[in-house]
Amino acid sequence: MKVIQVCGASGSGKTTLIRSLVPLLANKGDVAVVKHLGHHRFALPAGKDTTLFLEAGAPISAGIDSEKTVVVMDAVSLWAVLDMISSSGTSFTVLEGFKSLPLPKAVMGDLTGVENIVLGNPRPQDILTCLDRFPDYFSPCGLARDMWGDGLAASTGTLPAGSSSLPAPERREFYERFFPMIREMSRDMAGGAATVRVRVHLHQGLYFGGEDRVLFAVGGPTPGDVLSAFPKVFDRIDSALRTALAAGRKDACN
Repeated sequence: MKVIQVCGASGSGKTTLIRSLVPLLANKGDVAVVKHLGHHRFALPAGKDTTLFLEAGAPISAGIDSEKTVVVMDAVSLWAVLDMISSSGTSFTVLEGFKSLPLPKAVMGDLTGVENIVLGNPRPQDILTCLDRFPDYFSPCGLARDMWGDGLAASTGTLPAGSSSLPAPERREFYERFFPMIREMSRDMAGGAATVRVRVHLHQGLYFGGEDRVLFAVGGPTPGDVLSAFPKVFDRIDSALRTALAAGRKDACN
């Protein structure tokens, strides 16, 4: 799932940009939008069942009518929301606001005190042509979902990347070294349509919070195929991590 952050001062045009961007992204896959409400607290309807359930202690309260579903959570973690969206199979999530996050971002107007700006005052088409400059985010379920959709059995795993102790510049260098390895692993470890498929994703804690870690999903026509391939995939990822980390630590010492 590609995460596209759009920031800007009030009245800068970020909402207009996002409204124009969403249908363009929708031509490529499902789209979600998450808005940072800041100091403007969203008022839940008083006395309604979904509000009462949340007030009674349910961490998630949902209501479904004939047109839509409304979900309210008592958590304020963006990453919990991204996990939920990724697990639903969404291809793109647009974040409006959250300017203090270190994510790569598109900025509308003059906005001070932000970092990692990749586009300034973009048009919707500018973002489409620069999607590779924005990071990916996956939950384990989101990583395996396309395999389930193809009727394959799938299992997921995770292991620490070991790069979180590196200084930020070397940590970014590690990301750049490991991404080509991910593409190579996914290609080399995947067989034909009737055999094993592999998806590998690096959670970039520098941007999304938490430790760097590697998520991977192994799919196959039967659970036996998956279980047979799983340790081989794990060993291949572990070896690639060691190679990328050794290079990153060497750079940090120079």
